[in-house]
Amino acid sequence: MKNYNRVTRFREAWAWIKEEEKLYAQFLKGYHPIIHLFCGKSSLGDVRVDCEPFSNVTHRIEIRPEKGFKLPFEDKSFDACIFDPPWINPFFAWTAWEVPRITKRRIIAITGVHWWEPQERGWTLTKLYVLKRISPCIKLVFVYDFVNNTLDSF
Repeated sequence: MKNYNRVTRFREAWAWIKEEEKLYAQFLKGYHPIIHLFCGKSSLGDVRVDCEPFSNVTHRIEIRPEKGFKLPFEDKSFDACIFDPPWINPFFAWTAWEVPRITKRRIIAITGVHWWEPQERGWTLTKLYVLKRISPCIKLVFVYDFVNNTLDSF
């Protein structure tokens, strides 16, 4: 009988274990450029954004209500976006709503507690994963792809 109450892994905060990072890299294969919001210590993405000064971060941002929670990137600047925001900070959750504006083709939203869904038309949930045993906590991974199903596209 397996012991499911044991602690299997410890890791530094703001970092994914190797298996988890490999899985996310597979979801992003073939997309370029990629933005990684709230990247922590991950090396995924061409542009890595966080409010902390980690060595791998390419753009530091401050998230404040008076700035309107806007990200400093042009519309549809990135082929794909991956984000795993620290949901304990409501400012980060508001900033996540900017993701569809700056992304063209694929969004990967990783959450531990919330359902996240783009509000813009054209984004379709194509895959949903429940990660267990690969991460110290259970996570939901939403993969959205942009599919223009309007009459104009025909």
